[in-house]
Amino acid sequence: MNDQQILDKVKLIGKTLKDITNLTKEWYELIGHDHHKDKDCHFYISTKFSYGQKPKYLVEHYGYILEDISKEFGSYTECLIALKAILEKAIKDEKQYQK
Repeated sequence: MNDQQILDKVKLIGKTLKDITNLTKEWYELIGHDHHKDKDCHFYISTKFSYGQKPKYLVEHYGYILEDISKEFGSYTECLIALKAILEKAIKDEKQYQK
């Protein structure tokens, strides 16, 4: 990977982290007034190291409104992109449900 590719990846990660932060705020504001259990507002990315193999990265969520989520990916960046998509879909679905 050359310097420009590294810089582009860092920018993507930074933007995606900011987007996820904004989406978690929107999610909380959307569900917080009607139904709020603390665990509904927590989403996790964890790293699993096993048997000397390359690490795996997991997106996880254990709440009441959304079904439990535990999805495995090969990179941290893939996890961020997946978590962003999960939150976008959850917000869209919840807005539709609340109509």
